[in-house]
Amino acid sequence: MNKRFLFLGLVLVFIVVCSATQVPAATSRNPEQLVSQLEADLATARSNQVDVLSPRLFSDAQSAFIKAKQGLEKGAKLSAISDYVAQGKASLKKAEEIAQVSRTVLGETNKARDKALKVGADRLGEPYNKVENEYLKLTTAIERDNLSYAQGKAADVQAAFRDLEIMAIKNTAIGNVRKMMTDADKARVQKIAPSAYNDALQTLNEADAYIGQNPYEADTISQKAAHAEFMARRMMIISENSQKFKAMTPEASALYLEGLLTRLGEPMNTGDLRDKGVEGQLSQLTGAVESMEQQTKSLEKDNQNYQAREASLAQQFGSLKGYSREQEAARQKLAVEREFNQQFSTVQRYFRPDEADVYKQGSQLVIRMRGIKFPAGQVTLTPENYILLSKVQQAIQTFGQPTVTIEGHTDTTEGAGSAQSNLALSLKRAEVVKTYLVANKTLPANRIRATGYGPDRPLSPNTTADGRATNRRIDVLITPVNAQ
Repeated sequence: MNKRFLFLGLVLVFIVVCSATQVPAATSRNPEQLVSQLEADLATARSNQVDVLSPRLFSDAQSAFIKAKQGLEKGAKLSAISDYVAQGKASLKKAEEIAQVSRTVLGETNKARDKALKVGADRLGEPYNKVENEYLKLTTAIERDNLSYAQGKAADVQAAFRDLEIMAIKNTAIGNVRKMMTDADKARVQKIAPSAYNDALQTLNEADAYIGQNPYEADTISQKAAHAEFMARRMMIISENSQKFKAMTPEASALYLEGLLTRLGEPMNTGDLRDKGVEGQLSQLTGAVESMEQQTKSLEKDNQNYQAREASLAQQFGSLKGYSREQEAARQKLAVEREFNQQFSTVQRYFRPDEADVYKQGSQLVIRMRGIKFPAGQVTLTPENYILLSKVQQAIQTFGQPTVTIEGHTDTTEGAGSAQSNLALSLKRAEVVKTYLVANKTLPANRIRATGYGPDRPLSPNTTADGRATNRRIDVLITPVNAQ
């Protein structure tokens, strides 16, 4: 008897839970709202990396959303649209639950992946894609309740992301030097200028080794990379000069050197030194340079004294007025910051999260237009963008007569996939937005600048369709009048 009551109790609990988790009846909500809310939920989940922490379930949610959106566009029954939305929400909820497990199980691996992406590892192409695929195998295994596989392989994938991070840092710091050395090998510079070649190769190897051991010492890495590039350029110059001198007679070489020394002496009024040897000419030139340096130091000292006297007089004048120039500047700066913060708060209220991100960047306000829609490879503004653009107009006019920069961005696959065509496409999109703003009398044309960056500043990896869609965007940078 007790078992029977227990069974009936469990059935009642199950019915209550199921009722609580059902999607509200389709007739109680606008179908556009249902689909828009699911789209916003997917965007939020993607920003929280749910798409990679639970890829299979997130893909299911995305597929359901696409079907719901297509049904909406084709005028399908509300019940069918509601069913797709319900499927999408259910899959997304499960994906978020699995994502939390993935964050726990793959904590250190996730940190290694984030560090690699932060330094641009996703731009490495095949090396990154290979490791990313291994990572997705881990999260897919967690979805399938195969935690032992994920735990067993996590350390290997973590180490691979660490290698990618260092590879990306090296590629950024010394990638150009490596290309120069490759070009030098093709030009057989090692035979033409072996000493200079070895010096350049040694500095490159030293920089490479240092980055491998100290990947976060940015200042020193920058110094070593700059020195390696300098030595590579020097190598090429020495190679070119070696070939040039080899083709000259000894007398022609001597006359060429004489001409260089004469050109150095002319602006320093050293007179004609051609009857002296090379060492004698260099000695005279060095003496002239030292004399000029002394004169320059004397002038600099006089200028510093003058500036100090000027500053002292200005300070005295400021005291007579009751406050110093520094105090007045601080007061003005505070007033400007207060006004900017008020304008920032006003503009933030204009946009929904799925339409745009609004944030401050130094003295500028940035509107990242998430909601603007450009078909892949196209530049045409469709009517669905006009509401968002009207809000951008309102935001710009909040600042009176600011200067505005419109930045266009693409993914890596648009414009036939080439860097040049992507750059041109992103500029055209920015110019289309500028044309719209000027035509609607937002600002004069000379106060709006359009520029394109192609795929060089992605917000998401270009390895997925969703990531590429996120990267096809427009950013609006507003510089207030008092910050120009």
